[in-house]
Amino acid sequence: MAVLKTRVVRCRCGKDTDALIADSVNVDRAPTLRSQILRGELHRVLCTACNATFTAEQVFHYVDSGRGFSAMVAPRGLRHMWQESSLLTQDAIAQWPSSLLNQSDVTLRSVFGMDELREKLVCQDAKIDDRKLELLKAQILHEHPFLTQRARLRLVLRTVVSEHLSFVASHDHHGKLLEIAVPTSRARSILEDPQTREWSRRAHGERDITGENGTWINIWRWASQPSALRELRSLAARIKATKQVDVEAKSFRDMLSGLPRGTHLPTWAKADLQVLFAHIKSRGLQELQDTLFEIRFGIALEEDWTTNKDLEDVATLWQLLADLPENNVAGNSKIREILLEENEGGGWYSPTSNDIAIGALELPNRERFEAVVRHEIGHAVHERNEEIDAWLEDRFGWHTFNHGDAGIDAWVKMMGGWGKISQSEKRDIRGYLRLTLGSGQRWKPGPTPAVPKDHPWWGARFGPRLASERTGGSWYTRHKNW
Repeated sequence: MAVLKTRVVRCRCGKDTDALIADSVNVDRAPTLRSQILRGELHRVLCTACNATFTAEQVFHYVDSGRGFSAMVAPRGLRHMWQESSLLTQDAIAQWPSSLLNQSDVTLRSVFGMDELREKLVCQDAKIDDRKLELLKAQILHEHPFLTQRARLRLVLRTVVSEHLSFVASHDHHGKLLEIAVPTSRARSILEDPQTREWSRRAHGERDITGENGTWINIWRWASQPSALRELRSLAARIKATKQVDVEAKSFRDMLSGLPRGTHLPTWAKADLQVLFAHIKSRGLQELQDTLFEIRFGIALEEDWTTNKDLEDVATLWQLLADLPENNVAGNSKIREILLEENEGGGWYSPTSNDIAIGALELPNRERFEAVVRHEIGHAVHERNEEIDAWLEDRFGWHTFNHGDAGIDAWVKMMGGWGKISQSEKRDIRGYLRLTLGSGQRWKPGPTPAVPKDHPWWGARFGPRLASERTGGSWYTRHKNW
């Protein structure tokens, strides 16, 4: 039988939806559920708010005594707890009566996410040892190293046909999928070579996935992130128990280098990182504060923030950015670094370098400081999302023009047009307009162009000149004078 219950699950858009979720699956009594898993249908949910489909994640026990297989299925974000999951898997199978399940003949596995479970079932049907499959994946990564250049790679076996094994490579928070076909002859040469298992034992020791050390069989165990996330959870627990944290320990430094960044952090890890950040701040460890900030948001902080004496500045930045939508900050590729400009006020955003600068004179006034940061992040969000230009034009009549001839000509047309001006005079005026616009990234206009008195620029009703002269430095208060 299978135990399925209606539960409330949450979409990424924030909407809660009711869905039928399994607490346990016994394939011997509910064989159709195995087919649903292979088709990718079990736990698939349609969000009624945004119409997106997603896979709901839930801890449940999967048993198939006919094939001698049992698995504890857990959410992907709990991979760092694979050792605890291994123990739970063994405890769960021990509860089954021997008349229903011969424990000595059962393959026990811990899997994280429905894709991992589905892969195990594909291996069963193709009679592939899943431990050897992981070694084949290692060979694929060796032959396609570009796959490892982006964080949080997922490589899963999708189908097995007579000609080849088909794998799908993807990265969390990145929609692109790549299909990799490995010829069957090539795959068999690796799967059946005993030297590959021996290499794994020598290279990875306790983390070897071909032996009996744990029930999670996945090359992800070789990565630094699961152990780093495990260490983070342990440190957060120590802090909550009012125990000290040794920031000089090798395990602490390894954790800092191994943790995922920004949007790649699981939700629980962001909360634990906040606990660690508060602890580090209470000890006055400014440099570590900055390091944790960069891990949490995936955004670099200029060294001037480290030398700044006020420990509250980075903490204010942290809280402010944590309260903003995730894809505006940690998930925004248009923010590279946050700079601190000494003896300056205000702030600016550079779409060329993707840097944000905050004037140090804003720091004493927290409300003003936060407003400037939000404003500059708004520019980065605008830069990333082309749809905003269309919305601004539709809602407010806001038009954006580039500095090229076509952009200037379009603006001139809105200001009344060229009239009977010659082509050479148009070239002159485009140059005058570029001069008055200035280089950008400043509130004040550029210098006044030196124009001959008889030039059409001085026409009494020449709109482009009038708009340039009447705008001044604060276009947002003076544009009505156009």
